Amino acid sequence: MTSGDGGHEAATHSERLIAGRYLLHDVLGRGGMGTVWRAHDQLLDRPVAAKELHILTTGDEEHRVRVRRTIREARAVARVPHPHVVGVHDLVESEDRLWIVMELVEGSSLAHRIAEAGPLTPQQTAAVGLQLIDALDAVHAVGTLHRDVKPANVLLRRDGSAVLTDFGIATLDDGEFLTTTGELIGSVEFMAPERVKGTEAGPASDLWSLGATLATVCGGQSPFRRPVAPATMHAVAYEEPVLPERLGPLRPVIEALLRKFPDERPSAAAARSALQAVVNGETDAGLLLPPATVRELRPSAPLAESDTMTSIRRWHVPAGEPVPPGRTTGSFDSPQSQSQSQSQSQSQPSRRAGPKRLWWALAGTAVLVAGAVGGLFLTGTLPLKEDPKARTTRQVVQSAGGWQPVTGVSIQRGDQVTVEFVSGEWTSDYQELPMTGPAGYAANTDKSQGGAKACKIKGTAPFATLLARLVGEQEFPIHVVGRRLVFRASGNAALQLGMNDAAGVCSDDNRGTMTVQVSVTHQR
Repeated sequence: MTSGDGGHEAATHSERLIAGRYLLHDVLGRGGMGTVWRAHDQLLDRPVAAKELHILTTGDEEHRVRVRRTIREARAVARVPHPHVVGVHDLVESEDRLWIVMELVEGSSLAHRIAEAGPLTPQQTAAVGLQLIDALDAVHAVGTLHRDVKPANVLLRRDGSAVLTDFGIATLDDGEFLTTTGELIGSVEFMAPERVKGTEAGPASDLWSLGATLATVCGGQSPFRRPVAPATMHAVAYEEPVLPERLGPLRPVIEALLRKFPDERPSAAAARSALQAVVNGETDAGLLLPPATVRELRPSAPLAESDTMTSIRRWHVPAGEPVPPGRTTGSFDSPQSQSQSQSQSQSQPSRRAGPKRLWWALAGTAVLVAGAVGGLFLTGTLPLKEDPKARTTRQVVQSAGGWQPVTGVSIQRGDQVTVEFVSGEWTSDYQELPMTGPAGYAANTDKSQGGAKACKIKGTAPFATLLARLVGEQEFPIHVVGRRLVFRASGNAALQLGMNDAAGVCSDDNRGTMTVQVSVTHQR
């Protein structure tokens, strides 16, 4: 593991032995909470990262509070076994200090990556966002908040996958507030407005910080950074984010995540769907309605007719129509436009729909829908059978694993199978070839490996192409997945995925993984 902003900082060699077990080598990075060392676990003979906390285990009440916070950090992260959350191995006391022994992630931070190579593309950023949302889901599921999501606290493994780290200010959701009065812990420009204002924080606060992180790594600059800290705090709490045009299709989901009030932000599931749409290259990332607005539009809330239409217009722009200046699909109207809408509605007579009026309106709508559907049945437009039922699962495909079965779905004759690339990179020769995506290597690169042609599973496809096949009683063809594959199953079978590089001797030099989503629609 490397520390966020420390990147590749070097230090003098050390022969310090911690807790009689962990031999320290060089410094990987330093931060406000501690120093991260590259170390070796002599008991298990493996490399680790040892985080030396800048707090003593003895001292006054403030020190004891910080020690308790650190112990909570280690326990919280240790309860989250997840591929995108840094693994915690041990918590020890040595030299009057606490040390957290963690997984060693061989890679730089996302902040360092951006500083060295420039911003990510919207698709790359969305792929990282999907991994971090999955990590935050796992963290929140055990009652923990990260509270410091930012580019410096996201590490990148050599295979390109993201790892959420540095839970130094995380707190368990058990009612004990571990910060001193008036103390702000975290990076202000990535801190949710409710935390800046000192009000209650929850999972939505981490999602806001994720939105600020994605805006930074794709846009090249923090959307709230100002020359001085007080101005940055004011911008976070009250100003709209400064978002560049290069965000492209990522802009709507970032705007949604950066809404000032927690209950107006999309859920993790809604944000995940929008990010997946960006990864898939879809132009419409979907409508991100906050929960409060969904509740307002339910029939149980007796809205005036004009109020209902105003709410719908505020949140929905029909596909194909231009978005008015200053507006984006799925975002609130500005205060000025809201006040104009309110003044217009006040200047006209308005009647509230009572229970009887609402019942008749709903009944009339039901009759119209039933009539329309009946007409479609009569004309043959709608088939007279049940809607297809689909099962969806996600799978991590190992580059050196050969053919790997997809679990969680069953395939029958006539089913529609969809395999979609989600994230990841891999290489079929880590010493000679760069990392690549699911479509494999370009023609020139692939041609240069002609001497290993016998290693290909599918000879007509480039090395490192993502492949799929069905395995059953009959023989099925091998499919090239690329970024997306849709096909109809010609028999009952099991689905397998793998890299275009035969398992065994051929795959010894493979590195990296691919995450894919598999959907099977059963035709009944």
